[in-house]
Amino acid sequence: METPYANHIILAMYADIAQLALITGYCLLGADAAPKPHALPSIIACQTIETLYFFTGQLHVLMAVHRFVYVLAPRFTRRWKSSTTKMLLVCTTISIARILLMTALDTGMYWVYDRATALWFITETPWTHFYEMYLELAWSIGEMAAILVLDGITLSHLISWRAMMSRERAQNHKHIETRLVLQSFCQCVPTAAVTILYFLVFPNIKSQFIQFMCSSFVLSFGNVLDAIIILIFHLRFSLFRKNAIGAITASATPAAANYKEASTLP
Repeated sequence: METPYANHIILAMYADIAQLALITGYCLLGADAAPKPHALPSIIACQTIETLYFFTGQLHVLMAVHRFVYVLAPRFTRRWKSSTTKMLLVCTTISIARILLMTALDTGMYWVYDRATALWFITETPWTHFYEMYLELAWSIGEMAAILVLDGITLSHLISWRAMMSRERAQNHKHIETRLVLQSFCQCVPTAAVTILYFLVFPNIKSQFIQFMCSSFVLSFGNVLDAIIILIFHLRFSLFRKNAIGAITASATPAAANYKEASTLP
């Protein structure tokens, strides 16, 4: 597994675990022990949880960029590795900036957990709809689109390289393409679930149970699902081990020579 990609995976797992731990701990606090919903400690806790959610979303995009660079532009791999820390800092800065922008737009706008109804929501202000539509909904859609487009281009190049190989060897590499498609799709599932159920369904329903399912449940379940997907695609099953693929010569084209490295994508 390449070190930059491994770092992205580890950080995504840590962010998922930290987010789930904060959500669980904060929600399990009794009404007497918990700070008031609009008190500063509650605001900091809720905003931290949201920042971690933003950070994991951007890490998924970074993983797609890594796959894109690794397959389409291997000559830039060394430069990409050296810029990993900078890219992670950019992701962190953007995540924090999105939360700070919420406060900058309106100091009364922040995430709240209502213990009476067990619902998460953003306080209602003149800027709430704008924030939800553009910095939550549209942003999430943009992240999913970026992942699908980058992985789509990566997949098309993998398929074109496979056409240069013998039939037997090409068959042995088809699982790489299948894995890429599944990984790209699955990584978008948690974000899509939260985006659709919370921002589109939740505001238009009256049933308190369905509101709970579209709010607290989907936010926690999406977090757990994201961690499960990361584990599924990055545990070393024998099907995806490097030694199960075999050697590839550079006899055809430079692209065919690079396929060996593409086929061992983390």
